[in-house]
Amino acid sequence: MPTLLEIRGLSAGLRGRRSVTQVVSEVDLDVEAGEILGVVGESGCGKSTLATAIMRLLVPPQVLQSGAITLWLKDGVGHDLLQLSDSELRQLRWRHLSYIPQGSMNSLNPVLRVEQQMTDTLIQHGLSIAEARSRAAAALELVNLEAKILNSYPHELSGGMRQRVIIAAAVSMHPALIVADELTTALDVVTQRQILQELAGIRDELGATIILITHDMGVVAQIADRVAVMYAGKIAELGSVNDIFETPLHPYSQGLIGSIPRESGGRIEGLPGEAPSPWNYPTGCRFHPRCPNIFDPCRERIPALQTQDSARWAACHLYDAEVAADA
Repeated sequence: MPTLLEIRGLSAGLRGRRSVTQVVSEVDLDVEAGEILGVVGESGCGKSTLATAIMRLLVPPQVLQSGAITLWLKDGVGHDLLQLSDSELRQLRWRHLSYIPQGSMNSLNPVLRVEQQMTDTLIQHGLSIAEARSRAAAALELVNLEAKILNSYPHELSGGMRQRVIIAAAVSMHPALIVADELTTALDVVTQRQILQELAGIRDELGATIILITHDMGVVAQIADRVAVMYAGKIAELGSVNDIFETPLHPYSQGLIGSIPRESGGRIEGLPGEAPSPWNYPTGCRFHPRCPNIFDPCRERIPALQTQDSARWAACHLYDAEVAADA
């Protein structure tokens, strides 16, 4: 599949009084057209900052430090999202890329009807009022909501229905890329499953590409085609969902999967220690204080994200033959 989104050397952080603390560190990532890419990791690993950087929605004290994010459209033209003017970016947002924010079921304006909140953006992009209402109703149908929901206020809807409205708004212009941040947080398991099924259906029906940000490995297992595992601002491992779950390479990936409850029962193996603060990242491999496979180079050298075959990538000295030989 062709590459839809190309991220190179992306770094973003938090500006303090004297310096900028790096939250996302030199991330390289390609997102293929038509796939669902799960970005997973513990709270504080930088995945939500990555999502907002892609959408260029960082707000102070967040700051973009470096990098390029190129969106490749069907006409073969690449747009570096970080170099566009605000007006140019507004033309791309919602038409070509959209965002489902964290806590999205609480993102609706409580004093406006759903119709106004869904059609405002469509009208801004050139649709007539009638066309915008028709497009909004069609988007609601994609998430199994009736068109009469347009006349409702948010407080008249359940949490799951509000979540669906936000998803419908995000897909109403049939964007090429949807970035969904913690889509299923605070939903019960039945509603969660329904939302994930509807998201997969949207991908199949509209041909959209989806970046799904989550801390829930179970969600990733249900819906993702590929998985990017993040730890302390960096990509630790990247591969297909089957490869990651069946034969995880990085010790952090192994720990995440080991902490998932199993139908057969048995003891859950949690990860030791805590994720480091961006204000106090360890030297060398950032996972080494918690790693069961630590050896000398881990404390001093930062592992590069290297390919293990055509579809697997891992940032671990265990798989770097040169480092292992020196050790």
